[in-house]
Amino acid sequence: MAALRLSLFSLLAFLISGCATIPYQPPITCAPGIYHIVGSGQNLYRISKAYGVDIKEIMRLNGIRNPNEIGVGEKLFIPRAGKPLMVEPYQPLALESTENLVGPKRYRVKWKYITLHHSATKEGNAEAFDRNHRRRGMGGLFYHFVIGNGTDSQDGEIEVGWRWRRQIEVERSGDIQICLVGDFNRQHVTRAQFNSLIELLVVLERQYSIAPSHIRKHCDLRGKITECPGDNFPFYEILSKVRKHL
Repeated sequence: MAALRLSLFSLLAFLISGCATIPYQPPITCAPGIYHIVGSGQNLYRISKAYGVDIKEIMRLNGIRNPNEIGVGEKLFIPRAGKPLMVEPYQPLALESTENLVGPKRYRVKWKYITLHHSATKEGNAEAFDRNHRRRGMGGLFYHFVIGNGTDSQDGEIEVGWRWRRQIEVERSGDIQICLVGDFNRQHVTRAQFNSLIELLVVLERQYSIAPSHIRKHCDLRGKITECPGDNFPFYEILSKVRKHL
């Protein structure tokens, strides 16, 4: 009997010591925040700006891969927010606004061509590309205009590069460089980007008498081995729309 009690005591001591080696697991707590219900005309960029939360954090917490694929009525968790806020819906740029961005006609350079690019990235804006191009020894932002996709700038927002403000050519004489944010081998041009690009092209063509036949894709330039602006870029639809406006 004494031997049995000793065996039971040894087994109990072993189990207790074994349990003691299990590391402490703190309880899982929910992060503070609220749920925002996406309204008509709202996009992830505007929502992130309204709440002051980085767009990448909202995407990570809500399992979003493409910032442009959120729908009306969808619930988004916004960390650290105390209450739902009003988010201004996106308003397409009017032609007058695009004309103001381009500015009055200038005669320092005889602009004759327009080349269209994609950034080949899911996100970005003029500032981010400027930093990247400087690191690559390109002297800063290569493009004259950048059109956002709702990640690091507003969806359809036209950003004017410093080379356009100073009327500086890049590589090819008289060639205006326009970049749309996105990887159009994997993504599609957003409707807002499409509309902004049409308006920008119409303003530039009218102001500088550039023929639609002088609008080109980057990959169409002689000596360029590239897929830019990607297989999903609606080039011929863009040309058709531009011709109707001229």
